[in-house]
Amino acid sequence: MTLVVDGRELVPTGSLLDTILAAGVPLTHLCKDDNLPVVGACRTCLVEADGRIVAACSTPAAGVVRVETGSERVVCIRRGVLELTAGMHTPGPEEAGGPHRETSAEAIEREAADAARFPLRTARSVDDSNPFFSFHEEACILCARCVTACQALQHIGAIGMAGRGVGTRVTPGVADTFAESICTSCGSCLAACPTHALRPKGAR
Repeated sequence: MTLVVDGRELVPTGSLLDTILAAGVPLTHLCKDDNLPVVGACRTCLVEADGRIVAACSTPAAGVVRVETGSERVVCIRRGVLELTAGMHTPGPEEAGGPHRETSAEAIEREAADAARFPLRTARSVDDSNPFFSFHEEACILCARCVTACQALQHIGAIGMAGRGVGTRVTPGVADTFAESICTSCGSCLAACPTHALRPKGAR
C-alpha cells in the first residue's frame, strides 16, 4: 500500500510524521523526540490527511491515502499555531536544534509566521533551586517533552503540568521548587527540552 504525500508516492512507515520526514519532506515538529513516546502537544506538525486536519506525529500512516503538507488550509492553521507559540516564550540561542529537530525560531521563520501577532505572555518565574539545572518559564513552550521524559521514560514524576488555557505551566511535581521535589537530577528533562527553558547550571 502506498501513501501519496504532496503528490509523491511513499511507503507508509510508523506515523505520518515518520513517513514524511524519512522522505525528506520538511515539516515543523517541536514536541517530537525519537527517544520519547508521542506527546502530540505542540500541534505544529499539522497536515491535511484525506481531507482532515491531523497531527502527523500521532496519526498512523497506514490507512491514510493522501496527505497535503502545504495546502492553503493547513498552512494557515499551522502558521496560527506557531504564532501562538511565539507569544508563549522568548527564544534564545541555546535552543537545541539538530537532525529532524527545528528550533521554534527556525520554524516560525520557515513558516512565515508573524512572531509579534500575539502579546508575549508575562510569565517570568525562574526556579534556580536545583544544584544542577534551572527552569526559566519565559522560554517554555509547554510542549510537555520534559514531563514525558520524567514520567514515561524515567518513571519519576518530578515534573508535571498544572492549570488550564493561558494559566497552564510546568511545575516541579507537587512540590513548590525542584529542590523540594523528588527529582533525581538524571538530566532527561534537560536532554528533552527543545528550548532553553531547562538549562544546566552555568548556562546563560
